[in-house]
Amino acid sequence: MKAVLLTGLRQAQLQEKPEPELPEQHWVLLRTKVAGICGSDLHYFISESVGGEKVPYPCLVGHECSAEVVRVGSAVRQLQPGDRVAVEPSISCGVCDQCLAGRFHTCRKIKFLGHPGELDGCLAEYFVMPAGNLIKLPPSITLEEAMLAEPLSIALHALNLAGLGPNDRVAVLGTGPIGLCLIMLLRHQGLSQIFATDRSEARVRAALQAGASWAASVEQEDVVQEILSRQPLGLEAVFEVSGDQEAIDQSVDLVRPGGRIIQVGIPVPERVSYQIARLRRKEVTIINSRRQNRCLEPALELIQDKKIEVSWLLTHRFRLEEAQQAFTTAADRLDGVLKAAFVL
Repeated sequence: MKAVLLTGLRQAQLQEKPEPELPEQHWVLLRTKVAGICGSDLHYFISESVGGEKVPYPCLVGHECSAEVVRVGSAVRQLQPGDRVAVEPSISCGVCDQCLAGRFHTCRKIKFLGHPGELDGCLAEYFVMPAGNLIKLPPSITLEEAMLAEPLSIALHALNLAGLGPNDRVAVLGTGPIGLCLIMLLRHQGLSQIFATDRSEARVRAALQAGASWAASVEQEDVVQEILSRQPLGLEAVFEVSGDQEAIDQSVDLVRPGGRIIQVGIPVPERVSYQIARLRRKEVTIINSRRQNRCLEPALELIQDKKIEVSWLLTHRFRLEEAQQAFTTAADRLDGVLKAAFVL
């Protein structure tokens, strides 16, 4: 089968790999239909080390996807060949202390689709997953929407952690696809004071389209000064969705005493720093948001019920043969890209 492998720093190559076998009787062979390039995939493309872990090139990444069932294991009853499915990329053991506490996303033995060293990803013609990780799609949800339900689920999990009130004022720092999903969810929840920032002018415009009440580029304005001029007491919550140190510093400046910083973005370095004196004096709570926990199905329901419109986020479509161009476009934010994906 054809597969896109990251073979080194800023190198994405199309190669041939054997079609995967079903490892157990409850697993399913899937044909990839739409596979998005996530920001975490880009980390492995632009850096040889992510979070202190060396990237083991070559690696087959990708976890945002929709697929078609090709073959099912002998124990699978709920799916059959030809079914269209959304994919929950996280496989948890179900028996450790974390799983028994309902924290499946922090399972002690977790395996994640497309995480180097755990499972080969979906940037290939075929991949395998347990049947319990697959959600059969209704006819009303497109394959592209099903792929976009995964980043929407990440945003939904972060929103659930934040514990916002109806009149809270918030900021979203970083308006890639997950940040844009957050803005749409905040609007859906009824919040009206939503401040958004990004480096990309295209993503600033997208933030306004998603429902931000104010948005600006950090390259063009002093965004902290501009936001605090409108909200002098600060904000109840700041979602840091970029992983950049500059945005982390801005979150400390923007949050009001007793407020919350929700860390959604994944920093590439192993360590980042916070202005601890300011955090302590303001008694700020920092909430780390880890992927998502059983939020894919609710995200799909929001899409099916037309409460959140995600299809406009997919701006660039590529074939597997265009792997290098796809990763370069997404990593360098070329041509106004929001979400880039492979469509098979």
